[in-house]
Amino acid sequence: MQKVFNMIHRLTKVDTPVLIRGASGTGKELVARAIHFNSSRKDGKFVAINCSAIPENLFESELFGHEKGSFTGAHERKIGKFQFAEGGTLFLDEVGDMPQLMQVKLLRVLQEKMFTPVGSNREIPSNVRIIAATNRPLEEMMKAGQFREDLFYRLNVIPIFLPSLTERKDDLESMIHMFIRKFNQAHGKKITSIGADTLAVLKKYDWPGNIRELENVIEHMFVMENSNSLSLNSLPESVLTSTGTVLPEIKGGSKETPMTVSSLVELNDEDSDDSEIDNDLSDSDEEPVVFSGDVVMDFNAQKEAFEKEFIVKALKTFKGRINQTALHANIPKKTLLRKIEKYGINAKEYAKLPGS
Repeated sequence: MQKVFNMIHRLTKVDTPVLIRGASGTGKELVARAIHFNSSRKDGKFVAINCSAIPENLFESELFGHEKGSFTGAHERKIGKFQFAEGGTLFLDEVGDMPQLMQVKLLRVLQEKMFTPVGSNREIPSNVRIIAATNRPLEEMMKAGQFREDLFYRLNVIPIFLPSLTERKDDLESMIHMFIRKFNQAHGKKITSIGADTLAVLKKYDWPGNIRELENVIEHMFVMENSNSLSLNSLPESVLTSTGTVLPEIKGGSKETPMTVSSLVELNDEDSDDSEIDNDLSDSDEEPVVFSGDVVMDFNAQKEAFEKEFIVKALKTFKGRINQTALHANIPKKTLLRKIEKYGINAKEYAKLPGS
């Protein structure tokens, strides 16, 4: 990574195309942004485009723009990404997925610094730096005729190879603390550290999703953690299982596990048999026993209050997104939807909160 950092520093001083290579999730866009925002183009736009997400028939229009009426559905003139990024940097992510016809047109822009919008006869000069990235084996694709050699050599002037996270586990601790700072700000928490045993487990994990997966894991831990230090109990089950980690035992010999809505429901179901309840305590003439603070000692009432509070907090955290809430809060989606309906919660309200 020190070699990568040195290369980034050198690339901020020049204006040549860059090709960033590495597996998905290794931080290719972060490197591209670091190059742009430390270069002479830092006051210009950084425009990112994912080449694998654009339909082939719209690719040319997306990059170069189009004139009104140039094709069916072109109801007005549109500028493309090259024109939008003028004076800045255009980041072409997953450039290996670019259609071959567009590879030819991109090569022309790189060579002549000119492009033509769809349906137009005028050429527009281009002052844009190209940074491309891919996780595809471009050398093999060239042999198979799927990627143009001339474009490869034009982009590959200064290549950067990003190692996978499993190859740079010594960087884990500094990246975790970076994400701790990020999520403290995002979630309004004050987590200050990560336990040594928890860090050891994270270093043992293989990280198939690289830095992107690490970020998701740390956010999951933020949601589940109840203390000011990330602990084993907040780790996702997938990480615990993959590393063969067994949670430490607490007093009484039971394993400490994060409390979830699901576990409360199961607990309620398991304890629903009241055949062993002392008849004196279940006498209907007795006044309800209360905790300090006038909280009624009623399991069902407290369970439901917790469920509602838990779900509302999770929905706020993930801006009302059902799938993200179910995933990170460890609630089956069907259960979450059922509870939302039960408590009359409107998930859409939390997508409109300030800062969302």
